[in-house]
Amino acid sequence: MSLTVVYSTRKIDNGYIDHLKKSSGNKKIEILTFENPNGTPLTKIYNEGLEKANNDLVVFVHDDVIFETQNWSNKLIKLLKQNPEYGILGIAGTTDLVDGQWWKIKESMNGIVSHKHEGKKWTNYYSEDQGSKIKDVVIVDGLLFVVDKTKIKHKFDEEFKGFHFYDLSFCLPNYLDGVKIGVTTRIRLTHLSIGMTNEEWEKNKIQFENKYKDSLPIRLTENKTFEEKINFDKSSIGLGMVTYNAEHRIVQSAFTVPSWIENFVIVNDGTPYNDESYPNSAHIIQHETNQSVGAAKTTAINYLMKQGCEHIFIMEDDILIKDEKVFEQYIKHSLYSGIKHLNFGLHGPANKKGSQGFKTLDDRKDVDGQPNPRMIVPYPEDSIEIALYPNCVGAFSYYRRGVIEDLGGFDPIFKNAWEHVEHTYQAIKKGYHPSFWYFADINKSWEYLDDIPNSIEESTIARTVTWTDNFKKGTIHYKKKHGFEPTQTPIMEPNVVQQQLQILYQNRES
Repeated sequence: MSLTVVYSTRKIDNGYIDHLKKSSGNKKIEILTFENPNGTPLTKIYNEGLEKANNDLVVFVHDDVIFETQNWSNKLIKLLKQNPEYGILGIAGTTDLVDGQWWKIKESMNGIVSHKHEGKKWTNYYSEDQGSKIKDVVIVDGLLFVVDKTKIKHKFDEEFKGFHFYDLSFCLPNYLDGVKIGVTTRIRLTHLSIGMTNEEWEKNKIQFENKYKDSLPIRLTENKTFEEKINFDKSSIGLGMVTYNAEHRIVQSAFTVPSWIENFVIVNDGTPYNDESYPNSAHIIQHETNQSVGAAKTTAINYLMKQGCEHIFIMEDDILIKDEKVFEQYIKHSLYSGIKHLNFGLHGPANKKGSQGFKTLDDRKDVDGQPNPRMIVPYPEDSIEIALYPNCVGAFSYYRRGVIEDLGGFDPIFKNAWEHVEHTYQAIKKGYHPSFWYFADINKSWEYLDDIPNSIEESTIARTVTWTDNFKKGTIHYKKKHGFEPTQTPIMEPNVVQQQLQILYQNRES
């Protein structure tokens, strides 16, 4: 069994034909080269290629790609023999098509493609390596795709002129009529240019969207566009509060939670409280035995994840909500900055002026209370500013759902010491947050949150007889897990952190 390769080029290059033959590893491969100096639309050329091809399997490819995968022809044939239900197979595509910009939802993109331009080479991992598996998608990109002529229902749509939307206008009607379309990562190539939009692309995009306005959007997942994320539904918010032997605090803090939060859970890790100490809107989970603050937070997180919450907030019982806009502010700051995990930095004195060097609770009375961030980072979007603090404080934390799906809950070995620091460090290592010692919060978070007075000094956890022992054990476990103690974590130079913030911002839609 063999296949046919079809491509269009301004001028025939015998060297490229030789590359196709040699890299394919298939002596019987048929190559149809269409010399196209006058800009005949690709839809017309590709239809001619379909007609002339002597094989049922036809590969459409650009004339400026280098195949990195050797024997790629036989690998494609084998893949389609093993998965005969597919009629179209590409190396990049999307599971969710909302309009003519197929790459609009970054999480929905699939495939691995390398590029080389102006002497630089890089690889875009739109998804992980899928091995021999095929990912179901709605459309594939036209860089390279293979078509089984016996399975497609539509040819290329010659209403689309030029060199754009020949791929989407071919895939979508076939998909709508039941042709199975997939993406493989088994075939790797390097594109010797970068895809760019132009006036013709914009024109064809409008044409495509008008033609398929009754069919779009098409979604195979629940992924959202950036605009949809910004305009989030309040029902997507989940708040978990944890408490331990502090009924006098829960009656203060829990009742500051706005009643419109549908998914509000309180996890009691200590002595049970009277029913009237809890708001009616809260779901109560009572631990039968004391576990730890980290375990209580994990219980809350697991509950909120099961409720389908996209935005996870975890709050300790000594935090007061001053302004219910706090939830909106943390979510929008996260979405615009690309930082997917934020911690309220001003709980207690650790990130306030005068706090450096204190060793006992009594020393903290000398803190003047003014925030002391390492830097404040403004963003192009109005009123979006991130404050980066030198200490990780975990009394009020925000997570995007994907972070929890990746990290899970808190490490249960940590008992009331280092658990939130270590969890944030895991987020840092995964690229969800800038480097250690630059802990992200929204700027002016004090306008939305506050401490219950004297809650640090009266902490029920810090005053237990086992706290010092737990602190030491947690430090040892942290070092075994990460190679150094929390306080020994190297600090990055500010310019490196700025680069990290820029990368997070550039990738904020993913």
